[in-house]
Amino acid sequence: MTGRSALTRTALPRAGAALVLLLLVLVVVRLPWVGDLGMHAATLERLRHDLLHPGNPLVDADTPSPYYTPWTVPLGWVTGVTGFSVFTVLRIGAVVALAVLVTGVWRYARTLSPRPAVPPLALLCLLLLWGTTEFSWSGFLGLHSLALTVAYPSVLALGLAFHLWAWLARADGWGAWLGCGVLWAVILLVHQYSGIVASLGALAVVIGARHAGRRVWARVAGALALGVVVLWVWPYYDFFALFGAADGMDEVHRSLYRDLWARYWLVLVGVAALVVRWRRDRRDVLVLFFALGLVVFAAGGVTGHWSWGRVLPAAVIPAQLAVAVEVGESGR
Repeated sequence: MTGRSALTRTALPRAGAALVLLLLVLVVVRLPWVGDLGMHAATLERLRHDLLHPGNPLVDADTPSPYYTPWTVPLGWVTGVTGFSVFTVLRIGAVVALAVLVTGVWRYARTLSPRPAVPPLALLCLLLLWGTTEFSWSGFLGLHSLALTVAYPSVLALGLAFHLWAWLARADGWGAWLGCGVLWAVILLVHQYSGIVASLGALAVVIGARHAGRRVWARVAGALALGVVVLWVWPYYDFFALFGAADGMDEVHRSLYRDLWARYWLVLVGVAALVVRWRRDRRDVLVLFFALGLVVFAAGGVTGHWSWGRVLPAAVIPAQLAVAVEVGESGR
């Protein structure tokens, strides 16, 4: 490959990724009022008036709420200290979350391939490689969905998930592993469904490791233990009580199992890329990640636990990343 063609192969994906990010920044400026935006605004408004005992943001009651997370509490503090409107702070938070997402994708993509074209290709695939029917759910990275949920905590949670996977892929020493445990807990507290996706991706990284001996598994256990402690001591809501409330959300999520072809048919390109990777390596991390996500999603459909459909990004993300890696490395 000539120097000019190599430069083109890198510059074009970067230019495309930059254009898409510019579009998302413009969306942040507009900040469309759709879906749960009002609930997130109400959360910051409550925290503005009382950071320690804000009460429930959805009803007039002094009860805990999972909307008070390690992300919304600092944003609420900023709202109170600066006097900015909650929507201004939501815009600031959206920009920060986008930055975390982009840098997280970039870091994790670099663990999959050293080729410079892979990170921008990964970002483009994550945003564009879906289907041809519009839909939007928090925790799903399709461009249409992300444009409508860019100010939601799920964007930050997914961005942190990519950082977690990148960190785990190169973790060495107890300090790094314990840090991963804390980060894992923070992701779960910020957005529970994205936390499950992060957990499956982390499990795939650990299982796919070439030297996962007793020392590594001991550090995994230590990281998990510390993460559980962080979840347990979080003062704003009882994380573990959410397990009993999940069944009440099933009917709301039933639509996640409909129109699968129209919503995801372009992801089949990624499935083909995963097959190629599986033939080369039976313990490929993206293949393992995809398999874990697909099993949980399918189990939700079989058992009628429709809320498990929110874990589908755990199958979609590795397929999209597989396309980016295979295309980025095809010019060798």
